[in-house]
Amino acid sequence: MLTTHRWALLGLAAVPLVFSALMVRSPSLVWWTTHALEKIRPEDAIPESPAGEARIFAARNEFEPFQVVVRGDRERIRRVDLEASDLEGPGGAVIGKRHIALYYEWFLNLQKPSSVEGGAGEWPDPLIPRVDRYYGQRRNAFPFDLSPNRNQPIWVEVYVPREAQPGDYAGSITVTVEGRRQADIPVRLTVWDFTLPSTSSLPTTFGFSGISAIRQHKGGYTSDADVYALSHIYRKSALWHRVSIHGGSMAPPTVHRRHGKLRLDWTSFDAEVGPFLDGTVFSRTEPLHGARATSIDLRENRTLRSDAEKIQYYREFIRHFRNKGWADRLFNYLFDEPKPSDSAEVLRRGRLVRAADSQIKNLLTASFNPAWAEVVDIWAPLVNCLEPRPGFHDFCDPVVERDAYSAEIAGGKKLWWYQSCASHGCATAGGEYFRGWPSYMIDQSAVANRVMPWLAWKYEIGGELYFNLTEAWASKDNPWQSVDRFSGNGDGTLFYPGRPDGVGGTTHIPIESIRLKLIREGLEDYEYIVMLSKKTAPSRAAQAVNAVVRKLYDFERDPGKFYAARRAMGEELGK
Repeated sequence: MLTTHRWALLGLAAVPLVFSALMVRSPSLVWWTTHALEKIRPEDAIPESPAGEARIFAARNEFEPFQVVVRGDRERIRRVDLEASDLEGPGGAVIGKRHIALYYEWFLNLQKPSSVEGGAGEWPDPLIPRVDRYYGQRRNAFPFDLSPNRNQPIWVEVYVPREAQPGDYAGSITVTVEGRRQADIPVRLTVWDFTLPSTSSLPTTFGFSGISAIRQHKGGYTSDADVYALSHIYRKSALWHRVSIHGGSMAPPTVHRRHGKLRLDWTSFDAEVGPFLDGTVFSRTEPLHGARATSIDLRENRTLRSDAEKIQYYREFIRHFRNKGWADRLFNYLFDEPKPSDSAEVLRRGRLVRAADSQIKNLLTASFNPAWAEVVDIWAPLVNCLEPRPGFHDFCDPVVERDAYSAEIAGGKKLWWYQSCASHGCATAGGEYFRGWPSYMIDQSAVANRVMPWLAWKYEIGGELYFNLTEAWASKDNPWQSVDRFSGNGDGTLFYPGRPDGVGGTTHIPIESIRLKLIREGLEDYEYIVMLSKKTAPSRAAQAVNAVVRKLYDFERDPGKFYAARRAMGEELGK
């Protein structure tokens, strides 16, 4: 075991994290570093070559994470804290420590596995910030105590500003115990000479309910103002992760009637969504300044009395969106997972929107069906339903393969997709058919959480829908104790409620999950692929993608190979 005066650095080629180790004898603190594609559980063994220098690579306007793992080797260690330094770079350039966020990884005790690939027991997922990005308040997760022989991972997230100079930077993460310095963990960052766009090139729409949020944060409805405030901060968090949401407060514009005509009051609606659609929600000093939502849902109004009023309402909606310059991102969530028996209703709703204005795009979460084609503009099938899986009775009936959508796309329609419990088994932990799919479950691999945008490029998918960010919040259950939904651990839940009585501070904040961070990592990877395709050729981008993904249910699980593909793209783009 190494003391505070001795440390060793060990390198691994082709991985953007060089591992090294520093073990402190007094007190018996052990630490090492690892990348973001490993989920560290409390009982995991210390690596054979425990390591501790973070070696990361990133573009400008990109977040890049790594992890520091601390462990009490033989005894309880009290008041452990970590703090980042500035990163100093070429010619006196500095990436300030305000751009480096540290998060305590909270463990959830899962009662059962999500699938044959999962596992019961403690898994990391909620990330409690040392200092939050929303209000700049110190929260209560740091300092913390370490129990003997238990790992405590810390998620470290570096944001590279748009104005950062390319080149090599160095800094450290300092570990203290009861205020006494125990270790300075080296951090080395290479900034490549290219910049990611603030707005995602892959459109998304993830569901969110401000009503569920106020239930978890305030114990129940308090006021419209509180619903709007919570919806705003969660929408902001989602956009910081390159994700756009549908739902929010769910309040439509107010309808006024006069002489048989409708007039819509847009004041509250525009205040809620306008800054996200206009790209003004982030200040110039915040990450992803200028980011715009890539989608926005048409909100139904339950006060409408007839189909004629609905048509008027839809026309006023699209007219307002045209005037604002938002019309290209507006969609109508036509119907969710319709069955054959729902055909008449799908057609009725779709034709009503068509009668109002054909620029309103109808989105349907279903595989291509010629009977519905007249009313659908955006097909969104399950990721599991685009190609057959040999040797298994497919979950989808029928499987509609990717080529079946080509004529629809050629005619101006779009193909999105979504994942669901079909990736793990909706009523129980599924069998071998449910092995290998991309998944947002807690007890799935980090690569499975990150890979969807890579698959989207390979299969030429134009966007992604996910049904909810807060599914486990809708009941009286405590999401900090259980997020088991549809037999999946975390299915539809990518946020945790950050209440002051739980995480400290004086304000309510979103607590992001590791899985949401990994979704952003995948969306950042997608930008690399898009930029490489434009700089070189689509064939070069395809080569990079094919090194990682082969089929929808067959992709590279080795983090080293995954990072190697990303690094190869980054170095080529940075030339």
